[in-house]
Amino acid sequence: MKKFLLVLSFFICGYTYSQITYTFTALAGAWAANGAPTVLLGAGIDDQAAASAPIGFNFCFGGQVYTTFQATSNGVMFLGTTGAGANAFNNLNTGFDRPGIAPLWDDLATGSGGNVNYQLTGVSPNRILTVEWKEMEWTYSATVWAISFQAKLYETSNRIDFVYNRNGGVSANIS
Repeated sequence: MKKFLLVLSFFICGYTYSQITYTFTALAGAWAANGAPTVLLGAGIDDQAAASAPIGFNFCFGGQVYTTFQATSNGVMFLGTTGAGANAFNNLNTGFDRPGIAPLWDDLATGSGGNVNYQLTGVSPNRILTVEWKEMEWTYSATVWAISFQAKLYETSNRIDFVYNRNGGVSANIS
């Protein structure tokens, strides 16, 4: 089973709107599921957005500071408290809610043993919010989960990591 860790870092802090620099680095890593997380969306959910939840710290993204987020069953999360839609289709030309962080934005559904959850770990000023899409079906009609993945937001550095865990026994037909 292949496991990947993708790191998306950006170095912004403060309230300037000049230039935002993003860097991308792909790394090999180990998958670690959230232990005793807070569940946002349960098993068998398709095309839904969860209620707003606390990040647990101030997170700077795109020159703005956010303290809350919403996650959807479609592999995207939104910062802030605006009422996010499910956003089943990854088309930025539609009514996409912004700002968004999309580790795997597609028309997904939670599997029969899956969910969308989050966990805050660490102590200030080094906390990590891990939002996890556990045992996701790549299409709403799938009968077996294809992938689990996480978005990790880091306090102080404002770094974002994407972590993936593919179900090695499943071949996802991606369209």
